[in-house]
Amino acid sequence: MIQDNGRGPPTEEIVNSMIRSNAASVALALMLIGCGSVRVGSKVEVGRAGDLRVRTDPDLGRRLEALRKEGGVPGIGAGILRGDDLTVAVAGVRRIDQEVALEPTDAFHLGSDTKAITASTVARLVDRGVLRWDESLAEAMPEFTDMNPAFKAVTLEMLLRHVAGLPQSGAFTPEFTEGFDESWPVVQQRAWMARRFLSRPPLEPPGTRFVYSNYGYLIVGHILERVTGTAWEDLVRQEVFRPLGMVDCGFGPTATKATPSGSWAHDVKDGRYVPTEEDNPPLIGPAGTVHCSLEAWARFARAHAHPDAGEWLTSPSMAHLHEPNEVAGTSPGKDIGLGWGVTRTDPPRLTHSGSNGYNVAEIVVIPRLGAAVMVVCNAGDERARDLSRRVRDLLVEELMSESGSSTRE
Repeated sequence: MIQDNGRGPPTEEIVNSMIRSNAASVALALMLIGCGSVRVGSKVEVGRAGDLRVRTDPDLGRRLEALRKEGGVPGIGAGILRGDDLTVAVAGVRRIDQEVALEPTDAFHLGSDTKAITASTVARLVDRGVLRWDESLAEAMPEFTDMNPAFKAVTLEMLLRHVAGLPQSGAFTPEFTEGFDESWPVVQQRAWMARRFLSRPPLEPPGTRFVYSNYGYLIVGHILERVTGTAWEDLVRQEVFRPLGMVDCGFGPTATKATPSGSWAHDVKDGRYVPTEEDNPPLIGPAGTVHCSLEAWARFARAHAHPDAGEWLTSPSMAHLHEPNEVAGTSPGKDIGLGWGVTRTDPPRLTHSGSNGYNVAEIVVIPRLGAAVMVVCNAGDERARDLSRRVRDLLVEELMSESGSSTRE
């Protein structure tokens, strides 16, 4: 029986936390910044992937290795995007029980950072007039006659902003999933679950409070499938991966017994990391099952870092995805966009954190600078989350310092 993963995608921080002032953070800052800039290493391998210039920086790799050893995690990687220039580095191993080093081209699980990809897919359809941001659930699912009246006026945008009144987690109880069959095709699974959620009353009056919910994105995925007749996974390939040249992306685990040559996810048992094939159930794919290499993910980040380009998404759609919404339930200094968190900093940053409980992925996009930072780790426990966030914050600090901007809110 399907069930919520207790360590599955958590309520992510939507904004970069301030650089910690304790001694450990000071030491970490010195390690990253004092060792030299990540912009140019002493011996940088340069390649060109389309119009994205990719540098594999050994100096950054060495710094990441020192941090990885300090944190005790299996592997970590980082990407720093400046315009069309991407610096990448990885450190550690693909799986903790084998001495096979991570490669800069390895794919990493993005967890809930998938949500920005799903929201962007919606934007592509809005640009073509297939959907509207203010399309109500009653309009989007007219055949569903058992919808709870409180959900009928909920819009597609409200689902994407987590203000639809859906629960945060714990919904997949035996009583809730009675009659569900995991052998169904995934499109049928999403349709069944969407109706199940919407037949019950909301936990909060819709539109009144931010409650981070994977289930809202599951419902969005069903609506996309219903209106296009295409599975969400194929639609993402069509609307996001192909037009942006994201060739190193897919869905589900990055490595399994059947396909072992990649970065493995890691569970923790008896205090030790162990490789695992565990992942989020495919039916909540629109909320968190994409995996990508750092270079491929950077192509997505670059599109959002240049919102007025107008090539992949129109400028109005990009502006709407990035538009902050202040609503009860978000933390001070944080607003919610569509698939993104939006900081009240100068300049504003688009942020998201992702985890399926066995991997971590952090992203910060700064459109005013045309820049982004991505950090990934092939473990998902608190050690991995803490290290990933600290590395993220320090790399963002360096970007901001380069631009003469402050990281303070």
